[in-house]
Amino acid sequence: MGATDKTSICSVCYNSTSEYPLVTDSCTHELNICRDCVTKHIRSEILKGNITIIQCPTTNCEATLSYNDIKRLVPKDLFERYGLFLLRHVIRQLEDFRWCKRQGCGWGQEHSSGDEEPIMTCHACTFKTCFTCDVPWHEGITCEQFKETLENDPHGAANKAYHDQHTKQCPKCEWPIEKKEGCEHMTCICGYEFCWL
Repeated sequence: MGATDKTSICSVCYNSTSEYPLVTDSCTHELNICRDCVTKHIRSEILKGNITIIQCPTTNCEATLSYNDIKRLVPKDLFERYGLFLLRHVIRQLEDFRWCKRQGCGWGQEHSSGDEEPIMTCHACTFKTCFTCDVPWHEGITCEQFKETLENDPHGAANKAYHDQHTKQCPKCEWPIEKKEGCEHMTCICGYEFCWL
């Protein structure tokens, strides 16, 4: 089965077209969703963070699109974004991987020394992060002292209150995100996009 030259009505947008792409080789149904609607479906799934399993948009079809299917069906810029999201998803599964905590850096790395040597220096910007606590490096105090300070210090409580009031966790990976300005559309470092409201 492949794209057909006959003009018919798309079952999603109801436009008349002759461009009905084969979504995946696993599909055995009639091609009844136009290229634009297939692309919009894939874009929507990617932006929702559903990057590991994107299914054919045809009702009752549970065929999963392959990496090559997605590459064939979406524009280059969206495919590159998909590749980045997929890479970040795989990286997050690595136990020894941490993202740099310097705002705007966006770099990350594996830290093979683990909790034994918790200072992790970013290869891109040299910012120091605590591997164990997964926060900027807490100079002059141990990880245990840092955790106690967060729990007992009134300033720590004030910081926690500020954090609770001005940040939200990403619905997908639970990374805390601070909104300083701009619209309500947020994009987490994991690639998930959501509305701040």
